[in-house]
Amino acid sequence: MVIFAAATIKPLNQPFFTKAFSLIAIIFIGIILGNLLLESIARLYGLQIHSEDDLFEYLKNARYTPMIKIALGINHFIIFVCCPLLFLYIFYREDIRSFLTMKHFNPLYILLFPLALFTLYPLMGFIAYYVAKLDLPDFLIQMDQKALANIGHLMIMNNSTDLILNILLIGILPGIGEELLFRGVIQKEILKKWNRPHLAIWSTAIIFSAFHYQVIGFIPKMMIGLVLGYAFFYSGSLILPMVIHALNNILATVSFYFSGDNFNTESMPTENIPLSAVIFSTILFGWLMYFIISLSNQTPVRDE
Repeated sequence: MVIFAAATIKPLNQPFFTKAFSLIAIIFIGIILGNLLLESIARLYGLQIHSEDDLFEYLKNARYTPMIKIALGINHFIIFVCCPLLFLYIFYREDIRSFLTMKHFNPLYILLFPLALFTLYPLMGFIAYYVAKLDLPDFLIQMDQKALANIGHLMIMNNSTDLILNILLIGILPGIGEELLFRGVIQKEILKKWNRPHLAIWSTAIIFSAFHYQVIGFIPKMMIGLVLGYAFFYSGSLILPMVIHALNNILATVSFYFSGDNFNTESMPTENIPLSAVIFSTILFGWLMYFIISLSNQTPVRDE
């Protein structure tokens, strides 16, 4: 079986919780710097931003949309790329390449894991539909609505320039940055601490979902995180979850652009998915994962 290359990483003296608190502190500083950058760029254009709501409200104005999306992209780059790399530089200065395991993998995984993710979408929609019917506390409902509203503002695309910016902002940057942080750092650190791959994958998927600040979408986002986590585990390469994550987001963005629909938070989820479709797709997902596991057992471990 292909296993994480954690065994190839030189043991460090720093305790796990020291590194965990350091990562949190680095990300917190990154968020502050990113927000200061956003505010500085906004001031150059004469915009007054007092909260996140003000920022996303300006996205409705086509005049400011490119500038704000570029600023958001830089902000995302600081938090999800620069912060993890700074963490790695501090704790793995001489072994970053080995830690990240950016190496080749079985090309079949490029087909199998996206298919597995696709077969999970009916179950995700089924779960989200019924979670939306729960009598949730008001603050959770407001948090969910705010997150969806922000996504709605980002998904406004009036021309091809907006589409290209969204492919970069919603597809490529999260694919690289979020996987670098969650699978490349957090999942690996949890694995190194407890040496339990499934614990590392599930814990990281929960953290990954929580970062999206969605209630209705919490379990679906966690399921996506699980697929990405197992893609990293069975391939032994961080490149695979990066590619899957980016492709998933890019396909959704491009499909949305050509559909010509408006993102309506009131219509999510829009309908109940038939139970038969959920059962069939879930069984197909199980078969695909069984095939992936069987394939990984036949793949020799490669250290590069």
